[in-house]
Amino acid sequence: MSNEPRTVVLIDDHGMFRQGIRALIEGRFLIVGEGGSSEEALTLVAEHSPDVLLLDVEIPGTPAEQTIARIRRHHPQTAVVILTMHSDAVLERQLLRAGAAAFITKTVGSEQLIAVIARATPPTGEPAEASVDAEAADAILTVREQEVLRMIAQAYSNRDIAMSLSIAEGTVKRHTTNMYEKLGATSRIDAVRKAARLGLLD
Repeated sequence: MSNEPRTVVLIDDHGMFRQGIRALIEGRFLIVGEGGSSEEALTLVAEHSPDVLLLDVEIPGTPAEQTIARIRRHHPQTAVVILTMHSDAVLERQLLRAGAAAFITKTVGSEQLIAVIARATPPTGEPAEASVDAEAADAILTVREQEVLRMIAQAYSNRDIAMSLSIAEGTVKRHTTNMYEKLGATSRIDAVRKAARLGLLD
């Protein structure tokens, strides 16, 4: 077994957070690159072929799910470890299915983070096709719920949605409550943000 430290690429759009992670782990691992967007993630992984990519969910560029799928397809030797501020069961399930090796929140302790990086390995089997992922994401919400969600994303009020879809305003509220529960959202803005990450608004 090699005694060389595991190599890591760190992607987060907050420079201070990257500095903090570097300070925590660079004594145990070799950080070969860091950046703040999905495009930089793909470039650095292609350049360095790291053992692990630490990837923040909310970064500029393509959604994390698509970034993971591309890395799994073109660089299957790299394990993707997702870092996020939010504990989100729906998102975790989606990203693990796309090929992430682990999903952890930024509130974890340093020893737990180090342990996850040390044992992270790419999942076995072929990565899921993007079209299959999109179909699975759509299945989270009903067709009507997706219609309501898209109108919420366009800043329609419940009354406007009801009039546009020819349904009662109470029905709109019921659909909205169901969406919150399925997405683990706490507000209209939160629901739109989480749905966008899952590709439900495409």
